[in-house]
Amino acid sequence: MLRCHGCSKELPKGGLKYVVEVRSFADFDGYIEDYPGDVEEGINDLLDVMESMDTDEIEEDVYAEHTYLLCKPCRDRFAKYPFHSSDFTEHRSEHKGTLH
Repeated sequence: MLRCHGCSKELPKGGLKYVVEVRSFADFDGYIEDYPGDVEEGINDLLDVMESMDTDEIEEDVYAEHTYLLCKPCRDRFAKYPFHSSDFTEHRSEHKGTLH
């Protein structure tokens, strides 16, 4: 039995349902702040910290992908208010960094 990830309503076989895929990834605006110390030393310090981190945690910080199955009312609500707020302002492609 399939259920809507939004409201837990049962989604019958052959019934109307929607797949919503959400991708999030780290952005880079092309600007790197002035590093106050030795850059090579800073990179080595960062690499040392990363060695003790879980690789899944590092990957999740850079890129995440989630898939949801929704009924029509939940899909419509998500499409209109993805952040549960009518105050949300959509950012267009010109706001993305230089790597996209």
